[in-house]
Amino acid sequence: MSNIKKLDELLKTDVLVEIKETINELETNIKTASKKDAKVLKEELEYINQVKQYFDDVVLDIENKTLTEDQALDILDGLEDMRIENQEV
Repeated sequence: MSNIKKLDELLKTDVLVEIKETINELETNIKTASKKDAKVLKEELEYINQVKQYFDDVVLDIENKTLTEDQALDILDGLEDMRIENQEV
């Protein structure tokens, strides 16, 4: 399987699904949080929305066939690094 296909599948079945769940969680928590906590949650929500936009753009690049195998591999490596970091926490 090509790196592009691996990345496309991973983004659509795992990464973007998880991001959407996180966004929903944050939006729910903002409603019930104190003013101070809500500010922090809103900043986190803004960041997560930027991450989602990046991966949405990658999916578009895949669909438009403008993403190279090397770019896909770099993104896959970055996602793997993030997964390792999250497991260490």
